Amino acid sequence: MEELLYITPKQPFFVTASRSYLKYVLNKFGIVHFYQCVTGEEPVCVIPDGSADMLFCCDPAAPCAELCGTVLSMNYTVMKPCTLYFGVRFLPGFNPVIGQVGIMQELVNNKIDLSELIHDERMMEGIFTSRDFKEQINCFMRSYLSIYRRVCPQEYGNLLVRHSAITLFRMYGNVSVEEMASDTGYSVRYINQCFKDEMGLSPKQLARIIRFQTAVSALNDPRERSLTEIAADLGYFDQAHFVHDFKSYTGLTPKKYQSFLKEEEFRARLNVIK
Repeated sequence: MEELLYITPKQPFFVTASRSYLKYVLNKFGIVHFYQCVTGEEPVCVIPDGSADMLFCCDPAAPCAELCGTVLSMNYTVMKPCTLYFGVRFLPGFNPVIGQVGIMQELVNNKIDLSELIHDERMMEGIFTSRDFKEQINCFMRSYLSIYRRVCPQEYGNLLVRHSAITLFRMYGNVSVEEMASDTGYSVRYINQCFKDEMGLSPKQLARIIRFQTAVSALNDPRERSLTEIAADLGYFDQAHFVHDFKSYTGLTPKKYQSFLKEEEFRARLNVIK
């Protein structure tokens, strides 16, 4: 079976808007990473990442959980201020509600009450009542893996979509749907429909998000590179096109985005645990 290449979708404004932010990278079983944060007072800016998040609000007075789909443009989400949240971020296009079809299209630019999809009250209660990050992770994984290993989603996923998505990841989004059609022998229309059914996104939408997220990763890197070099690596013909696309997703030019990260001490706020 062809191995999936992992990418690490990022939501940097989650970090800068939080009073504290913990992250644990897994990159297994369709999960990219877990995070725990204490929110600040302001709404959180969300950028396109192609991923679904399970977000647990651990407010003792009113705990709740949502399954949040990817946005297609910069947006804001309102979270309770000064509140502990636990989150699970999944691989781009991966359906976290294992065994249920049609969820991914419904999730794009949308949220669903998690209690409507998952009925494991013990897992929910364990996450809501704990303040220990690793304990929350263990509580989630006990429930999740019991389903994952029984259903084995990789066995039932669309092989055409998986193969084409891997190509997109490897090429940083620089593959057209016409090239996918030539590579696989399927029509453009059929590939588009398969992607929509499986991931909720068209190949073109996913490609743009992958390229954008690759740019975010490059700009987050403390080893600063020139914007011209980053644009060239991402397949842009000129820097102006790169700046335009990045600003359309963040509201900031790449240069202003880097300045914002420094001002907000992004790397100091982000606490990656092992």
